[in-house]
Amino acid sequence: MSNTTLDPQDWDSFRRDAHALLDQALDKMQSARDGRVWTPLPEAMKATLNAPLPTAQMNSAEIASRLSAMLPYGVGNTHPRFFGWVHGAGTPGDILPDMAAAAMNANLGGRDHGAIYVERQVLDWCRQMMGFPEAASGLITSGTSMGTIVALKVARDRAMGFSSRAAGVGGASLVGYTSQQAHACVAQAFDMLGLGSDVLRKIPTDADFRMDINALSDQIN
Repeated sequence: MSNTTLDPQDWDSFRRDAHALLDQALDKMQSARDGRVWTPLPEAMKATLNAPLPTAQMNSAEIASRLSAMLPYGVGNTHPRFFGWVHGAGTPGDILPDMAAAAMNANLGGRDHGAIYVERQVLDWCRQMMGFPEAASGLITSGTSMGTIVALKVARDRAMGFSSRAAGVGGASLVGYTSQQAHACVAQAFDMLGLGSDVLRKIPTDADFRMDINALSDQIN
């Protein structure tokens, strides 16, 4: 029987390197207000990330060093002057649950374990904040793009009585309406769900970026 393992060969060294990297990550968050909002990854570092498939073993100190070197070159959204996109800024508190999640390596597709109950509690809090009824349910997704796909699949199944699950959408003439300001993931979701992006009608907006209701009415009628 093989003794091959992915566990550290020296747990004490691994623990020391992990603690050092955690301190560096916290330092990064503590100084998030300092310096430039965004710094591009240096060409030399890009070159190291365009290398042949590694076959040699790498110890925890080298891994931690490489990860630490990446810390200054994030997308910039942890800086208070980041106004580029709408995704969240991240907080120092995020590091703690991420560590626990990595150690648990949870799969929330089923069975009975702690992470499922955490998800259910978060969803229930969201339900309460948004004033949804007690029967409301939901999912925690990787982001809004995946959330858009899930939401549009629910709408598709409701419109077609779930027949599309087995038979596909076929010649069904489903139509969607969205603002011209909508994110590109909406059209991509129509593509991925087999509806076709051509049936997504984009409605003009006014000077305040609000959907033109009269234009919407004309499209529906």
